[in-house]
Amino acid sequence: MKIEDSHIYERVILAIEVAGFSILLAVLWLDEYVDVPFRFLGALKTPLRPQEFWFEALSVLLVATAVITATLWVFRRLRILEAFVQVCAWCRKVNVEDEWVSFEQYLKRELDVQSTHGICPECRANAARRPAAVPEVSA
Repeated sequence: MKIEDSHIYERVILAIEVAGFSILLAVLWLDEYVDVPFRFLGALKTPLRPQEFWFEALSVLLVATAVITATLWVFRRLRILEAFVQVCAWCRKVNVEDEWVSFEQYLKRELDVQSTHGICPECRANAARRPAAVPEVSA
């Protein structure tokens, strides 16, 4: 799954959460101000108590804030994990959408960068300290 696709899923999930909590607030409002159980379910009429509605609404908003904050935290963690590049420990190939390609191909495909080869200072120093291989002379 590409990162752009995951951002779409994030928006959809957050929209579903917001819609769910909005529906819950609407049900609370209908229960308190329209008295749905009395009008449609044959329950006893209840007096109007706006303080009860506001207490319940604030409780729902606190829970909604906690849930949405936790969801955003999970999405942030997933984005961090998606940013990792899987590299083979043996051959150094890179996993790109279930295909193993060389590091050079990865740079070209994903970043549109041409690679070249060189030697880092640490490897140069190690190579200079190692004795040169002496070819064996066969008699």
